[in-house]
Amino acid sequence: MEWLKTNFYKTELELGRCMRLPQEGPCECDLYLNCAKFITTPQYAPRLRERLCVEQQLVIDAETRGWDREVERHQRTVDRIRGLLDDRGEPQLSPPVDHP
Repeated sequence: MEWLKTNFYKTELELGRCMRLPQEGPCECDLYLNCAKFITTPQYAPRLRERLCVEQQLVIDAETRGWDREVERHQRTVDRIRGLLDDRGEPQLSPPVDHP
């Protein structure tokens, strides 16, 4: 783990980090959900779930408007986020909050 900390650029992103070798330079990728160097951890699960909800709403909106390409684009993002959550054993929905 110490080697990773000292031998990679760790660019903080909305839903995780991009791990790149120093000779590759810092991350410039806006499409980080599809970047091979993108990693995420369970600490990002709440943000991933929030983004999943947004993307699902965007799929519905695009379907309503008849924008097939946008439906496909947002659905790919939905599938990727679901995969990231599943890979980490995280639920796709936020756990319920108990109120006294």
